[in-house]
Amino acid sequence: MRAVFTLSRLVFGALFVYAGAEKVMDAQAFAAVIFNYQVLPAKMVYGAAMLLPALEVVCGLALCVGTLARGAAVVLNVLMAVFMALMGWAMVRGLDVTCGCFGGAGQAVSKETLVRDGLILLLGLVALWGAFSGGKDCDRC
Repeated sequence: MRAVFTLSRLVFGALFVYAGAEKVMDAQAFAAVIFNYQVLPAKMVYGAAMLLPALEVVCGLALCVGTLARGAAVVLNVLMAVFMALMGWAMVRGLDVTCGCFGGAGQAVSKETLVRDGLILLLGLVALWGAFSGGKDCDRC
């Protein structure tokens, strides 16, 4: 079981390092994606477009290295749940938005993107369980 926890932690962390780095490289495009969701005041959009990807990269790296893995796993799972809720809310409201999950314009929000993100969240929950269980694989969690 320890190998499952380790693999889930590494893959989940690497996904967020990649996703965050893609968003950092084109912060304006990511800001436009955030703006299109219509959940933040316009004055907060660019700050969120800078903060969220940085948080994803830092927490993803922490998971990959195994340092502060508990906190990083909690933060990334909460972010994943919030992202999914926002995508679902956009679908309910009939907004034509892209998910913004991996930077750039990304895929249009759909049932498929929600299922994909649900699987990523499941992976994150396994990593979280591993970080908090007796089977954790890092001494500095």
